[in-house]
Amino acid sequence: MFDQTKTKASRKQEIVETLIVFAVMTGLLLPVRLLFYTYISTHWFGSFGLVSAISVLMVVLVKKDKLGRFGKMFEDQMRKVQRGKRKILAYGQATLMLLLLGGTIVAIELGNSTYLDIKTQLLQQLEGIDDPQKMLAESKKMTAQDWVAGFTGFVLAIFFAFPQISALLAILNEMYDGWLLHFYTVALVETLEMTGILIFYRLTLYREQNKKIG
Repeated sequence: MFDQTKTKASRKQEIVETLIVFAVMTGLLLPVRLLFYTYISTHWFGSFGLVSAISVLMVVLVKKDKLGRFGKMFEDQMRKVQRGKRKILAYGQATLMLLLLGGTIVAIELGNSTYLDIKTQLLQQLEGIDDPQKMLAESKKMTAQDWVAGFTGFVLAIFFAFPQISALLAILNEMYDGWLLHFYTVALVETLEMTGILIFYRLTLYREQNKKIG
């Protein structure tokens, strides 16, 4: 009974620490990305460079034990995620997000260039309903079955009608004044940065294991 209570408490603490690390990382770095992208440069490389510098600084401070309890929680989470099912989930999710975010950004760019003629045709067909507020009002009338059918059709269209999907995404981005591309770019930078940190700790753990063996 005591062991079960201890196990539950340990799992609860694990969940709390995971949430704290996620919240601090997001709360610290996401505003930096948004401010940089909005007011300094829309190029993803500049945002990635700035955020990477902050991330590297944070990792250095963690390694030097300068961030107190949070630093220990952060390092524990980075090490634990390198083992077992967590590793598969973490790297699998990172790969999926990079493909999804990167693919969407490319699709929007192609919709504004290579498939511009298709975009123009779609805009003519959507005339009168190319307003976010009108689209939102229409979406409220949709049932759960409509959403499932629409999502399934969208996924299939990515493979069988990519030019049309690319043009549609470009239109949506335009309707929301570029904010769609804005947030996808910020999310891509964040995913790249977190993947880099995961790989760093993967290499660190590998070196430590080699030293023990040697």
